[in-house]
Amino acid sequence: MSNTVRDSRLTVPQLPPRHVSRPRLLAELDAAAGSPLTLLSAGPGAGKTVLLTDWVRRGGARVAWLNPTAADAEPRRFWRLLVAALRECGGAEGGLPVPVPRGGAVDLVQALFGAVPESAAPLVVVVDDAHVLTDPEVLEGLDSLVRGGQPGLRLVLAARSDPLLPLHRYRLAGLMGELRAADLAMTAAEIREVLAVHGVSLGERDFSVLAVRTEGWAAGVRLSAMRMEGAEYPAEFVSELALDPGSIGEYLVDEVLRQQPEERRRLLVETSFLDEVCGPLADAVTGMAGCGEMLADLARGNSFVIPLDAAQTRFRYHQLFGEILRYLLQRRLHQAVSPLQERAAAWYEGSGDLGNAVYWAVRAGDRPRVARLLARGGLAHAFVHRQDLSGLGLRELVPLRLPEGAGAAQAAVFAVAGAAIEAVFADAGAAVRELRRGLSLKTDETLTDPFLLVTADLVELVLGQKACDLRVVDAAANRLLGRSGDAPALLMPGLRAAVLLAQASAHLWHGRHEDVGALLGEALAEAGRDGLPGLELEALAMMAFVDSYWSRTNHADDAAQRAHALMENKSLSMPAALELAAALHSLIAGDLAGSMRALRRIMLPDVVGSDPALAAALVLGQASVLLAGGQVNEARITLRGVGRGIPPVLAVRRDILLADLDTSLGRPHAALRLLRGYQASDFAALTALPRARAHLALKDLRAARDCVRGVLATASPQAGRYTLVDALLCDARIAQLDDDPGRALEILIRALDVAQGEIILPFLPLKDAFADLLARHPAIAARWPLRRPDDQPEPAAEPAPVLSADLPDPLTQRELTILRFLGTSMSTAEIADELCLSVNTVKTHLAAIYRKLPATGRRDAVLRARELELI
Repeated sequence: MSNTVRDSRLTVPQLPPRHVSRPRLLAELDAAAGSPLTLLSAGPGAGKTVLLTDWVRRGGARVAWLNPTAADAEPRRFWRLLVAALRECGGAEGGLPVPVPRGGAVDLVQALFGAVPESAAPLVVVVDDAHVLTDPEVLEGLDSLVRGGQPGLRLVLAARSDPLLPLHRYRLAGLMGELRAADLAMTAAEIREVLAVHGVSLGERDFSVLAVRTEGWAAGVRLSAMRMEGAEYPAEFVSELALDPGSIGEYLVDEVLRQQPEERRRLLVETSFLDEVCGPLADAVTGMAGCGEMLADLARGNSFVIPLDAAQTRFRYHQLFGEILRYLLQRRLHQAVSPLQERAAAWYEGSGDLGNAVYWAVRAGDRPRVARLLARGGLAHAFVHRQDLSGLGLRELVPLRLPEGAGAAQAAVFAVAGAAIEAVFADAGAAVRELRRGLSLKTDETLTDPFLLVTADLVELVLGQKACDLRVVDAAANRLLGRSGDAPALLMPGLRAAVLLAQASAHLWHGRHEDVGALLGEALAEAGRDGLPGLELEALAMMAFVDSYWSRTNHADDAAQRAHALMENKSLSMPAALELAAALHSLIAGDLAGSMRALRRIMLPDVVGSDPALAAALVLGQASVLLAGGQVNEARITLRGVGRGIPPVLAVRRDILLADLDTSLGRPHAALRLLRGYQASDFAALTALPRARAHLALKDLRAARDCVRGVLATASPQAGRYTLVDALLCDARIAQLDDDPGRALEILIRALDVAQGEIILPFLPLKDAFADLLARHPAIAARWPLRRPDDQPEPAAEPAPVLSADLPDPLTQRELTILRFLGTSMSTAEIADELCLSVNTVKTHLAAIYRKLPATGRRDAVLRARELELI
C-alpha cells in the first residue's frame, strides 16, 4: 500500500456536505463541449469550483485538473504542473519534454498535446484559479492551445477575473463558451433547495429578503443556511450583519477586502454610503484621483463591484458587501460620515443634479446648503422628478436658523426654503392655515431673483393643491406659465409640464371638466419636448382616467395603450391614476372583482408633486365597488376613511355613496337631507339620481320623475354617458311603477342603445325589477347585460387606506403604508425592502408615526392605530 500523498493541486476536490446540484449549469457546461475553451469568470464564493467538481464527477471524460498557486504562475513550474496533471489522468507519457525553451511556449504546447495518446474519451484540462496566470509565456501557450484545434481536447478555466487572453477574438470566432457571475447566481428555486437540505424553512417575506441581500451569491446563500440551521427562529438571522468566525462578513473581509491594496480598500469603504458611485464622485468624496479606473478594475476583477452601464462608468456594490463596507466606515469614522456626505452633496450640486444634492445635504445636516438648494431650484427639481423628500429627515432641519451676520439676500433664501419644507409636509388643514395666514415670500430680494420667485410660486401652488383651493392653484400656475401678464418665469425643463398637470388635476377635482383635456394635452406635449417620459406617462394616465370617468371607452383605451407602451419602452412603473382608470373602467363594465384587484394594486406615491386627491379617490373607488357588490356595511366602514378637506367632486361622490347607503338601509329621508345642499349647485345633475332613488323608496314618483328629468334635460358638464344611462334606467323604473310598460320598454331600449354594451353596472341591480317586462320581450332580454359568474369583490386583503384627518398632525400616505406593516412580524429592514426604501428612511417614518399617534413603540402604535381605525 502506497503512502504517497497526492498533490492537492492536481486533485479534483470533494463536494461539500449536503451539496445541491445545479442541473441548469451542468447542462450549460455540456452544451459548451463543442468549443475548445470554456471560461467561468466570477468572484470568490460564486460556486465555480463546486460546479466544476460536480460536472467532472458526473462526466465520462478524462480530466486533468490543476489548481495553480501564485508561485506556479512561473512558466517552468506551470508546465511541470500541467504535465503532472496529464499523467494523473493517463493523458501523457513519461517522456514528455518539460523544459521550456525561450520563446517556445507554443512549440511546447504542440509537443505536449501532440504526445497525448489517442483515446475514445475526450480530454478536458481544468485550470482552477486561472486568474493567477499572468506570465506572457504561459498565456501564449494557452492561447495556442485554444486556437490549435486539437481534436478531443477542451480547456476549462475558472477565474476570479478574466485571464489576459484575447477573449474578444475567441467570442467572434466561436471558440469560447462562458459562464459569468450573473449565470452562476442562484435562482430562487436553487436557494430554496439549499435551505431545505439544511432544514431551514422561511416565510415568503423572509425568503425574499434573503434572496435580495445575497443576490444569489452561492457562498452567501450557503453560509446563511448554515447559520440558520437548527435555529428556533431562523428568520431572525436573515437581516443581521455578522462578522464572527464562519460568517458571511468574515468571508467577504478575508476573501475580497483584504486582497485589495490599501488605496482600493479606502475607496470602497469611504464610498460605501452611496447607492451608486462613479469615478468623479468617488474622487470628490475620497479626495483621491483615479477612482474611476480603480472601480472599473474592481468590476473587471469580480470584486463585488457591479457596473450599472455598458461603458462601466457607474457602479454599485453587492448588497452584502456594501453592508460590510458601511459597518467598517462607521467604525473607522466613529459616526462622522457627514463630511463625506457634504462632499457628495457639493459634487452633485456642481454637476447640476439637484435631487441628489438635496438628499446628501439633508443627510449631512448642512442647513445652509439645504436652504440654498431648495430655494434655488431644488423644490422645482423635486416637483418635476417626483422626488420623495419625506423620508430624508428634512423636517428635522426646521426651523432653518439664519447664520449670524446673514444679510437680506440670505434671509430671503432661508425664508423661501423654510416655506418649501412646510409645503412639502403640509396636510390639507395645515395648507389651509398657511394660506389664510398669508405667505410673505415676495420681498424685494425674492422679486429680483428669478429662482426664488419660481420657488415661492411653486410653494403657493403646492399649498393650493393640498388646501383644495382652485383659485390659488390657478393664480400660481398662471404666474409660473407666464399667463398672468408678467414675463414667463425662469423654468427648468419639465416644470411647465408638471405645473400643467397640477392645474389639470385641480380643475378635474373641482368639476371644471371643460378645461381638463386641453391642459392635459398641453402637458403631454411639453413633457415630450423636454424628454421626460415620467411626466408623459402621468399625462396619459390622467387622460385615461378622465375618459373612463366620462365613459369615452375608445379614448380611454387609446390613452391606456399609449401609457402601457411608454411604461414598457422606458421601464416605468404603473402610476396610480392609470390603475384608477383601469378600476373605473372595470367598475363601469360591471367587473367588480377586476375593479377591486386594480384598486388593491395601487401604492400611492408620497412624492413632491403627487396629486393629493388620489388618496380620497382610492377610498371612494373601494367603497363604490363594495356598495355595487351589496357589501353595504363594508362600504360604510370604508367611507369613514374619507374625511373633510377633499375637493368638491370627490366630496359630492362621497355624499352620493352615503345617500345611496342610507336609501338601501331604509333611511331615504336621511339621504335627501344629505343631498339637499346640492340642488342649486353645479353638481345638481350628479346628485339628482340618488335623490330620485330616495324618492322612489318613499313611493314619491312625481318627485323622482322631476329629479330624472332634470338630468335628462341638463347640459351640465358634470353629466356624462354613464349618468345618462343611469337616468334612463331610473326613468324606466318610474314608468313601470306608474303602470306604463310601453314607455318603460321604450326607455330601456334607449338606455341599451346609449350603453352600447360598454356601460353595464347600472343594469345589474335592475334585472329582477324588470323581469316581467323582459320576459314578454325576449329580444330586449337578450341584450340585457349579465353579471359575470365570478364577479363578486373579494374581501379586502388589507384595510382600505384612510385619511388620518382626525389626528392633530395627520399621517402621510407613506406613513400609513408603513403603519400597516407594523402589525406583522416584519422587521424594519424587511419593511424597507418591501417598499424599496432604505432602512434609515423607514426609521425616519417610524419616528414620525410614533410622534403623531402618539405611541411609545411598535406595539403601542399598532394598538393606537386600531383604536383610530387606521388599520
